[in-house]
Parts: sequence; structure tokens; C-alpha cells
Amino acid sequence: MKVLNYFNVRTFLTILISQAATFLAITYDLRLSHNLLLFGVIIVFPLHFSLQAAFKRREKALEYFSQFKAGAMAIHYSFVVSQNLPDDKKSEIRNLLKSMVATLVGQLEGYKFEFAAMQLKLNEVMAFADKYREEISKRNVLRIIRYIKDVTESSTFLISLVRHRTMYGIRFYSTLFIMLFPLIQAPIVLHYFKDLPNWGVYLGCGVGSLLLITLDNFQKMIEYPFDPKGMDNIVLRDFDLDI
Repeated sequence: MKVLNYFNVRTFLTILISQAATFLAITYDLRLSHNLLLFGVIIVFPLHFSLQAAFKRREKALEYFSQFKAGAMAIHYSFVVSQNLPDDKKSEIRNLLKSMVATLVGQLEGYKFEFAAMQLKLNEVMAFADKYREEISKRNVLRIIRYIKDVTESSTFLISLVRHRTMYGIRFYSTLFIMLFPLIQAPIVLHYFKDLPNWGVYLGCGVGSLLLITLDNFQKMIEYPFDPKGMDNIVLRDFDLDI
């Protein structure tokens, strides 16, 4: 089940720290009178920023994937409507375009950020258009060049997402304080909820830490929306050319 991917070693480590801190706080009657607002700012703000940035990247990726597929289809139709182009050559360019799409999908699934493979496929498409420019007409050649520009722009952005992620400092800062928060959470809970039974303190601190670290794990998974791990990641095979 994909939902289990949101739980990892950091999840169990955070819960372990939470329960150990709660045990020490109850055993030695450690209480802390402190406003949680400061900790909310240093944890919630960077976590919210990271989640928001990850979702924006995902939506932008969907937009550029749509542009990429539309450009590839437009190139295909530009060759299809060329009456003077033989059928075997139309089949050849169709296979070239399918190979181009498969190359991009393979790079994204394999975490490869080099653009050389995609550039090679684009060069092959352009070379094909130049070789048969008489059969497809100069007007169609100009259109194909414009569509290749769209394909190049969109594929460059998508491949750049492999290397460039949400700022590492913000993510490290958020994760660090989520891991440290359980150390002061139990003493604060004991101070403000004096009548809460011990099992309630254990449960409350454990659930609070679990929620925070799960959100952090979710952010890390949605940040790279091309792998098949997350439940909300992009299904790359939906963008295969159905031609």
C-alpha cells in the first residue's frame, strides 16, 4: 500500500523520542510553562512553506507535461497532414516521437537530470523535418520548429526538477525541529494538563509527533512528483503518445 510509504525510520525515531521524553517528564515530574507559539512558528512556518512549494512544483509539472504532450502531438499531426510524405516516413517520425516521450519519462522515473538524451531525440526530429522539407512544405517546417520549441522548453523544465528541489536549508530546519519538539512537548503538556492521566500524556505526545513527522514525510514525497511511491504523484504513463 502506497500509504505505508509515508512512514519510515524517521517516523519511528520521532515517536521513540516522544515516548522517551514523556517517560522522563513523568518520572522526574518535569514541567515547563512556555507558550507554544514560538515552537509553532519555527516548525509550522517552514513546514507550510515547504508543502506549499512542493504543491506548486507538482501543479507546474502537470502544466508543462501537458505542454510537452501537446507539442509532440502537434509535431505528429504536422507530418500526418503532409500529403507528399510517404506513409513509411510518417511511421518513422511517429516512432521517433514515441521514443522521445519514452526518453523523457525514463529520465524522470530514473532520477536522471542530464538533458543530453532528450536533446539527441529533438535533434533527430529536427533532422527528419529538414531532410523531408520538400515533402512537408516550408510552412509546416516552420510550424514544426515552433512546436519543437514548446517541447524543448517543457522538457527542460521537467528535467530541471530532478536536480532543483525546495531549498534544502528550509527542509533541514523543519525536520530538525520536528525531531527536537518531543523533548519539550511532554513537560509543557504536563504543566497545562495537570489532571491528564499518564496514558493520555503518552498518547497525546505520540500523536502530535506522528502528525508532524508524517506531514514532513509527505512533503518530501510530493516534492519529487515523478516516482511511483506517493499516492498523489503524477502518473507519467498518462502522457504517453496514443498515436
